[in-house]
Amino acid sequence: MWEEKVYKQNMHLSPIGGIKIACFLNKGVGVLTARRTLPHFTLVYVTRGKGHYRDERGIELDVNAGDAILIYPGVEHWYGPARGESWDEFYLVFEGPVFDLWREAKCIDEERPVIALHPMDFWRDRILGLISGASAQTENELVRESIGLQGLLADIAKASEVDMVDDIAWLEQAKQAIAETMDVRIAATRMEQSYEAFRKRFRKLSGRSPGRYRTSLLMERACTMLSEPGVLLRDISDELGFCDEYHFSRQFSKTVGWSPSEYRSRIGRDQTMI
Repeated sequence: MWEEKVYKQNMHLSPIGGIKIACFLNKGVGVLTARRTLPHFTLVYVTRGKGHYRDERGIELDVNAGDAILIYPGVEHWYGPARGESWDEFYLVFEGPVFDLWREAKCIDEERPVIALHPMDFWRDRILGLISGASAQTENELVRESIGLQGLLADIAKASEVDMVDDIAWLEQAKQAIAETMDVRIAATRMEQSYEAFRKRFRKLSGRSPGRYRTSLLMERACTMLSEPGVLLRDISDELGFCDEYHFSRQFSKTVGWSPSEYRSRIGRDQTMI
């Protein structure tokens, strides 16, 4: 059975447009109807599985993990894994005048609806960097979110260019430096950059600050420790460098979406079902 996690849902958009909804779909089956036409743009990024895409223009393409599908308004289409199979995907629904202008200016090739985006970790993090965090509340925040989406689309458009390959290689090295040191300033020194230059480039390429990336690594470690029976929250808090259990629990809930006890309970239920 498929599961859906909603990352972002905006009831109102900025005057230039923006994201209406952004989700991650686990064990998705694609478009169930034989033919579908949407009034908005949709970006799909497949992270597991494979399948096919076809549309009214006669375009029919294979889709593999690491491929993005860009659906334009008014184009009758179908996509999904093979019958009886499933895949995992992020999908972002967006609309607005600025994206209509992107279409008119042919900033992204409409005749190329399936685009290979590798390495997958890089693009997954770019998407998560855009859709994670609190929902936009003010018009200024909505505009900034729309600009962030345009930045993602621009990067997708130039994904095959040499400078993008160099950027991805730099980001992977930066992530490794943070993971090894767990100190952003030391990681910047390893990359032979000032902290400010390192922070700005990391944020531009990944969509989130190096500090937020470090926090995500800590929470991944926390998830591993929570899956081990008998490990106390106090021990996890100390191991990960938090000042107390309260601050650890608060950060975990903010990042993961469940409290540590809720996560541990969920993991326990999943393990009993295996």
